[in-house]
Amino acid sequence: MKEHPEHPHLLQFESLNKLTGIEHFCSTRNGGVSKGSFSSLNLGNFSDDCTMDIYENRQILSRMWYMDISDFIVPHQTHSSNVALIDENFMNMSPSEKIDALYGVDATITHLNNIFLCATTADCVPVLLYDKEKKVVAAIHAGWKGIVGGILKHTITKMKVIYNSNSSDIVAAIGPSISQKNYEVGEELITMFNVAGFDLSSSSFANQQTNKWHIDLKIIVHDELVKLGVMSQNIETSSLCTFDEAELFFSARRQSIVSGRMLSGIKLVD
Repeated sequence: MKEHPEHPHLLQFESLNKLTGIEHFCSTRNGGVSKGSFSSLNLGNFSDDCTMDIYENRQILSRMWYMDISDFIVPHQTHSSNVALIDENFMNMSPSEKIDALYGVDATITHLNNIFLCATTADCVPVLLYDKEKKVVAAIHAGWKGIVGGILKHTITKMKVIYNSNSSDIVAAIGPSISQKNYEVGEELITMFNVAGFDLSSSSFANQQTNKWHIDLKIIVHDELVKLGVMSQNIETSSLCTFDEAELFFSARRQSIVSGRMLSGIKLVD
């Protein structure tokens, strides 16, 4: 990943930058107005930060793209496997209807131009998808619950059903999230993944000193995308760790309830 050429507080994927027809970003914690532990570009509506500061931060982001804040589709994520279609019917809803439609949603897909689909994260994995043939994009919030629940499969399946997407045409970008060395979990979580059919042999290890397991969510996401037919050469994975890079990112595990949130977004352009 590298800094956005015009907006240095945003990051971009080199693979997506090479493609036409889309724009994208991953925000960092820098460039906003929030204070204290939420300093400074906290974009998470459901954090304990000052609501006016969050609103101003989102205005800062939208002004970077000369867009309205309502053109950034940000679901109220609940670690579900629910996928929402952002189509003409959705865009014609009232603001309150849109809020209701986005509650409990952890992935969105669209064929519409000039709206950013966004995923909110602070250790979980943001995943951006682009079907370069059908001109369809998706944004996914992939925490462990969503991954176990099939959020990746549900998103790609919905793209296939609605848009006749082919997995081999999909380019995927896996964004900054917590690294394996910092993601300590209990054995019960390993069991959940195994029961759900995930092979963690290449993405987990047991720490003999702590009797805890460590898993790599980014590898799990990558392997699941490949299993779903996305070609490995079409997947770019960020090496950045939200836990380690305290100057760049918020981290829920590092900061607990006083953590802000980043946004990762993708949009189709005319």
